[in-house]
Amino acid sequence: MRIPFIKAQGAGNDFIIIDKNTDIIAKSKKLIKFLSNRKVGIGCDQIILIKKNKELYQVKFYNSDGSKAKNCGNGLRCVYKYLTEVRKIHNPVIKSDDFMHSGKKIKNLYQINVGDVSLDWKKIPLIEDKNTQDLKFKNIQIPGLIKIMSASIGNPHCIVLVKNLNSIKIEDLGPKLVSHKLFKNQANVTFVEKKSSSYIKVLFWERGGGHTLACGSGTCATAYTLFINKFTKENIKIETESSHLFTSIQKNTVLLTGPAEIVFQSEIII
Repeated sequence: MRIPFIKAQGAGNDFIIIDKNTDIIAKSKKLIKFLSNRKVGIGCDQIILIKKNKELYQVKFYNSDGSKAKNCGNGLRCVYKYLTEVRKIHNPVIKSDDFMHSGKKIKNLYQINVGDVSLDWKKIPLIEDKNTQDLKFKNIQIPGLIKIMSASIGNPHCIVLVKNLNSIKIEDLGPKLVSHKLFKNQANVTFVEKKSSSYIKVLFWERGGGHTLACGSGTCATAYTLFINKFTKENIKIETESSHLFTSIQKNTVLLTGPAEIVFQSEIII
């Protein structure tokens, strides 16, 4: 079987986008892990499957370990670019598990509404009722810790505000936080340093993927929680390890703007 695919990346977060044979791929965790493998497959942070459902373009996200994700801001921008510039579809409406997404091109960047943020402990979800904007992890030492917050934007997120990102050993702290018992379904982790009220720096550790150069839903959850906690403004610039992203908060919804690139198109033989 030959499977055509698109390799895409947004801010260093890379994806395999497939819109053929998607039912076969979705049923096989083994196949998803094979395609995601950077040594024997194609290689990616996530696989995105697209399936048209009437006037909507339904997307499913899969982490490189075969587990499912519910949202991906950088991936959504890449899907929007693929649909509009490769498939030539005008104003496509993209549907993830929990949200409807629309996008637009702004000069050489792409903007997508990633979804509504919830701070409800049940929706993140945590295993028990806690103040989601002031979490405590007694047995984990985090250098220069200021505050730990959490939120959901389809995916669960843990936002760790610190004084200096250079003091963070992400390979050590990332796995400890992502799988902390407080998070019922684990959580993507953002380590963040505030540079000003409109500029932050971030590092990411994702459930099912580990260390990634960027995390779109994590960027949005981080921007929202920092704004709610009065650390930053509604519109901010985010410095990732390899690029820059921009967020804008409109009530509970976060818009994410940044690069999206089609790296190459090909097919893989299974």
